[in-house]
Amino acid sequence: MQQERRFLWGGAISAAQAEGHYVTEGRLPSNFDFLPLDDRRLKAVYKNQADSILQEEPERIYPGRFGNNFYEQYQQDIQLLHELGVNSFRFSISWSRIFPTGEESEPNSAGLDFYDRVLTELEKYDMEPVVTLSHFEIPIHLVEKYNGWENLEVVDLFVHYAKTVMTAFGHRVKLWIPFNEMNMVLHIPFIGGGVLFDTDKDNLSVQFQAGHHQLLANARVIEAGRKINSEMQFGAMLAAGKTYAYTCNPNDVFAALQQEKENLLFSDVQVFGEYPTFFQAYMKKKRLQLRISETDLEILRKNTVDFVSFSYYSSACTAAEESGKERVATNGYTTIRNPYLPKSKSVWQNDPLGLRITLNQLYDRYKKPLFIVENGIGTQDTFSDEQVHDDYRIVYIQEHVKNLLLAVDEDGIDLMGYLIWGIIDLPSVSEGRISKRYGVVYVDQDDENKGTQKRYKKDSFYFYQKVIASNGQYVFKKEGE
Repeated sequence: MQQERRFLWGGAISAAQAEGHYVTEGRLPSNFDFLPLDDRRLKAVYKNQADSILQEEPERIYPGRFGNNFYEQYQQDIQLLHELGVNSFRFSISWSRIFPTGEESEPNSAGLDFYDRVLTELEKYDMEPVVTLSHFEIPIHLVEKYNGWENLEVVDLFVHYAKTVMTAFGHRVKLWIPFNEMNMVLHIPFIGGGVLFDTDKDNLSVQFQAGHHQLLANARVIEAGRKINSEMQFGAMLAAGKTYAYTCNPNDVFAALQQEKENLLFSDVQVFGEYPTFFQAYMKKKRLQLRISETDLEILRKNTVDFVSFSYYSSACTAAEESGKERVATNGYTTIRNPYLPKSKSVWQNDPLGLRITLNQLYDRYKKPLFIVENGIGTQDTFSDEQVHDDYRIVYIQEHVKNLLLAVDEDGIDLMGYLIWGIIDLPSVSEGRISKRYGVVYVDQDDENKGTQKRYKKDSFYFYQKVIASNGQYVFKKEGE
């Protein structure tokens, strides 16, 4: 694989899922800290329900408050990643750790000190940091006071937070992702935007308004960041995956086209600096009432991204008539089961070729460098005699890396790197369970946050180590070679 720049092999975590210590050294809770270990995590959350998600209950487990203890074990974790051979590590900064309520004028110095120490460890091993400023996390105070990203006031507060962080670390971090999976505000609005619904309100408009405010904040952060250090690069980040038509019936093909337009809406704005042409008709059809000023549009036009990063776990499938068709989980929502994809150990359908298709789709559309910043299989592992034999994860990594290499070498895709999601086991967003494991490093911890939290290398650790050492070519080795 020929690349002018260093190809980034690595892994990714988020502060909300890994750090724990949610009220340590001045930090206050975020929206993610109120996600319980039950099926309400991905549902729309209403403000005045008797069992409001903001009402803490002692018997409930809140996995985000514990994470995997990265806050204390970051040095050992980064040492493990160095042994793995990665040259890049994506992590997020917790807004609540820097500005506990989100409205302070001065930052919490203990929070900045923590991320300073993390960067120092990464620099020790020449690992390229990829920093996400908002990874499904907003101070809970801003949820309660402003209904999260629905309110324009939050844009200024976020820009103040981002400028503070970029001023502190802009000479040490080149690659920035302002928002994680921005398109997920349309699927999981409380997680993606800190948005609570009203029963008598136009809640779809609320979701799109929150998304617009995030787009505006994204552009203003880029504008500010380039003044702080012109060498910093900023990326869009979306939950990606090709949407297939269930059949070649033109009605199904059109349904898939419409779904993809919606899924790529936010990245379109971040790349092109304007809303796509279909959106005016879409707003009219859905009767969306949005506050978008000419000043907003000018800011979006002037501050577009340098690269497009994305998560890829599986593809999706849709039809003009979806009723009666079997559905399966995908990233944050459900989709029609694709009959041409085999059932697997994962809760999601595995589609390695879909990654190559997605890379081609995004590169043809955006003509910007691409970056796979999340990919992985979340599933149960069996831990025995301090070992995990996870052949299914090895196959998943092997087949996806094969397809990204083919996309680069045969399709001409400009790809910056490949990062495994949750490279060290952490509680999942969709279920809150650490037993839905993604990592090549096993954490001795159960869904009730019990265990030693000691780390162990899975079989996939040693496989990925060989993949990295060979710059990917090990995936083409035949068994026995």
